[in-house]
Amino acid sequence: MITIQNNDGDRRVLLLDSPFALDESPDFPEYLFDVIFITNNSVEETKTILNGINPVTSTKCCYKPLFVAKSLKGKMGNYDEIIDGYADDWNSMDVLTAIENIINYNTLIGLAATEDPIISSYQFFIRLTRYLISRKKSILEPRLDVSASTGYVIPVFDLFYRLGAYELSDYFVFMQSMVEKGLFRASKFVNKVYLCPKCLHSHLLYIHTCPKCGQSSIQTEEVIHHFRCANVSPEHTYNFGGQLRCPKCHKVLQHIGMDYDRPAVIHTCNTCGNTFIEPQTKTLCTSCKGTFDANELIPQDFNIYEITSEGKQSIISPNIGFTIYTEFYDNYIEYNRFLSRIRLLAEQKFSGNIQGDLLVGKIWILDGEGLTTSIRPELIELVCQYFPNNKVSVSNNITYVGSVVRNYKNVGDTEEDIINFQVLLSETIRAAAGVLRAEEKICYTYMKLQGNQSTIDDFVKEMEFISQNPDDSYSPSLDNPDVVSQKPASLQDEPEI
Repeated sequence: MITIQNNDGDRRVLLLDSPFALDESPDFPEYLFDVIFITNNSVEETKTILNGINPVTSTKCCYKPLFVAKSLKGKMGNYDEIIDGYADDWNSMDVLTAIENIINYNTLIGLAATEDPIISSYQFFIRLTRYLISRKKSILEPRLDVSASTGYVIPVFDLFYRLGAYELSDYFVFMQSMVEKGLFRASKFVNKVYLCPKCLHSHLLYIHTCPKCGQSSIQTEEVIHHFRCANVSPEHTYNFGGQLRCPKCHKVLQHIGMDYDRPAVIHTCNTCGNTFIEPQTKTLCTSCKGTFDANELIPQDFNIYEITSEGKQSIISPNIGFTIYTEFYDNYIEYNRFLSRIRLLAEQKFSGNIQGDLLVGKIWILDGEGLTTSIRPELIELVCQYFPNNKVSVSNNITYVGSVVRNYKNVGDTEEDIINFQVLLSETIRAAAGVLRAEEKICYTYMKLQGNQSTIDDFVKEMEFISQNPDDSYSPSLDNPDVVSQKPASLQDEPEI
């Protein structure tokens, strides 16, 4: 059952008791309801509902108040992190007050009630952090969890990790980036943990192995030092009929500390017979099954983090998705730096220091009325991935890709690389189908610097405008033929600009 009813506060409550593909249903647009109330009394069924209908990953439920049945209180585990309350009466004073507090606060800070579908882990992190801000949760405290992949986890993050929202490597990059930018602050050190260098899991087995053959079948015994004759040898050489007798002088040893001591232990490999003082320590990851030397493990500090006041403002801002790309992708740079590089390369071309063509690709999205739409972080991510050896930037609703095509000895090589650049731009806009909304169209054009020194300013100025006749465009809703091609090998070694 799924229905919408008004509560006593004149808020529209979406009531449901079973899993439902809410985001895909045209019958329940996001503006029809303000609150979600799950009335199912089963823990597992409610968790299943929450996997798709929650205020973090659901496009229609973003940041909206969410309540579940009172009988589930204390039973939902980490799902409790995304539940605003447990109640059976959606008109109780506590529920009405909580709803108004959440909605009014989100309105005050300018947090939109809907978001685009999540198609990247970085976009997810921003969405989750915005949700935490919407609930006035600014402290991110890791807890020790035997079932968690990294040992220490922030519960709400771990909930979505188990649901496949992100990879561990992306999580650590995100946290480091937020700290470096001053958006998060490490307020207290918790612990240093050593993680698997392959999968970043913490469940490791430490194994002593023979340094010669690498096997772990090792026999260990103590070494005995006989004071009187100074003999030093393994304990088994002193064992005669249950007595300790020196194999060198044959005197019986009776009192440790007076007759002898045990200064060390010695190891013998049962596989190859090698004798050694220090075994080699290796680790076996119980997750990826990889075996590594102990010194290969990745040290990771776990801290209690606080979202700073600057962080709250920046994360709510729609531009946060762009600023973090300077950390996630080495080829993304701010537009002013991108322009500076274009000017520098143009001057080098006309002075003869660069023998080749300077190209700039431009990608933009048009809505149903033919107007450009705002830049979306997921499009930037896609372009950065398709052009790993080129600089990428954004400005004025346009995503830019810079390229230098060198002149080659063989006639036609330069022109072929220009064509390859265009083909890759065509492939990119088709790969962006998941970024587009209904009736939208994605376009590209490319510019080639020509003329002389006096044309640089005109070239840079032209970069700010889109073409009415793009070189190629694509819309999933139209019957556009796909370009089928492979990524040109020549672009793999293309120099960065």
